[in-house]
This record gives sequence, C-alpha cells and structure tokens, in this order.
Amino acid sequence: MSIKGKVAWITASGGGIGECTAELFAKEGANLILCDINEEGLNNVAEKCRALGADVLAVQYDAGCTESTDNVFNEAIKYFGTIDILVNNAGIAGPTDPVEEVDSDAWDKTMEVNLRGCFYCTKLVVPVMIKNGGGKIVNISSTTGKKTLLNRSPYAASKMAIIGFTRTAAEELGKHEITINAVCPGSVAGPRLEFVFQNKAKAKGITYEELYEQEMAGRPLKRLIPPEDVAKLVLFLSDVETSNSITGQDININCGTYMD
Repeated sequence: MSIKGKVAWITASGGGIGECTAELFAKEGANLILCDINEEGLNNVAEKCRALGADVLAVQYDAGCTESTDNVFNEAIKYFGTIDILVNNAGIAGPTDPVEEVDSDAWDKTMEVNLRGCFYCTKLVVPVMIKNGGGKIVNISSTTGKKTLLNRSPYAASKMAIIGFTRTAAEELGKHEITINAVCPGSVAGPRLEFVFQNKAKAKGITYEELYEQEMAGRPLKRLIPPEDVAKLVLFLSDVETSNSITGQDININCGTYMD
C-alpha cells in the first residue's frame, strides 16, 4: 500500500467502521485526522493509533453541524497543512417507523448527518486536493442505497442520495485526479446494528433472537460483516497503487446478499 505519510481525515472514528479504518490506516503509515461526537471513544482510538506510530489530530465534532465541521477542517489544515484522503463515515440509523409516522425532525436529522455531512466535508477538502494535484474520497453508503428498506425511509433516502452524490462528484472531480467512490456495506456487526435489529424485532412483534435467526437465514455466508473487512475495502479505495482508475463506483460488501 502507498498511503504511508498521507494525511487521512476519517469522520465518526470513535468506534465501529471508523475505528477499524483509523487503526488500519495507522498500521499502513498514514497520519490521521479523527473526529467523533463521542469524545471518550475518539480519544481511545486516537491513543491506539498513536501507539501504532501515527501522528494524530483528534477533534470532537457533530457531523450535522457545519460550524463544528469547519472547526475540524481548520484545525487539520493548521496542524498538517493538507488533506490527502477523506473517509466520510459519519451516519446515524434514523427512525424505524412507517412513512406516515416518521417525525419530520427525525427525517431532517438523518439527512443532516448522513447526507449533508458527507457533502460538506467533501466541499471543504476538494480545493485542497485540487491544489495537491489529486486525492481520494471514500463515502460510506449502504446496500440500502440500492434497495428499499421497510420502515426506514429516512435512512434509505440518505444512503441512496450518497450514491447519486458520489457518481456526480466523480464526473466533476476526475479532471483533477480526485477519485470518489462509495462503499456499500450490508449489516455490519456492532452496537448500531444491535439497535436497528432491536427496533425491527419490536416492529415485527418478535424477540431479538428470532429476528437475528431470520436475518442470518437469508445470507449466503450466514453471518454479519466484521467492521475490519469494510476498513480493508476503504483502504483499497484510498490507495493510489490499488485504485487509481476506480471512481464513481458503489461497491457492495454484504456477505453475498442485498437483503440486509
């Protein structure tokens, strides 16, 4: 891999996919800009990455707040002077309700974090990457960005929109040697998925264990996706040696099924 010495901004890096990506990037020699709303998780990940030899700037932030995101970006430029890689990982599950019962504020919050947060970080880094003569952007979407998901209309809409944004931005940014791709995970093991499964089980009137058994039955690999596997795909798409001719793509990592 050739990300050694590169500066990578990874949003929502205080746990889950973001944590695994940060640690993998640190092992590969990248320097890191980490941010998360969870200050304790963020600081723990930052210390792990420093122990792996990375130079790390950790800033608490709210992905739905432009002023907070501006602060992370400004601190990063002040500290590192540049950004080579952006991983737009921040996202929330949103409500689990039928359309007619979705709270408008919950809809707006889901779009604010999942979609506008992705757009805004991209907007900030593009001028820096143009000045550098290129860069890598990886957006975390979902297999839900390609299919319906019952009672999850805000989340589905936000993840579908990320794919549209990725494809369009790729058309615009290609002339600057900036690649932008979307990673589309299925159900990734971790606390967020447990929360989603609990809500789905409640909506169906069954136990968590019954829902889990149903979910696994439809998967060719019969398991959830380890967040470390998603991080490896993000690394592949962030490296010039492995992915310099890949842009505007939405790549599934889903244990073989769309039915997540």
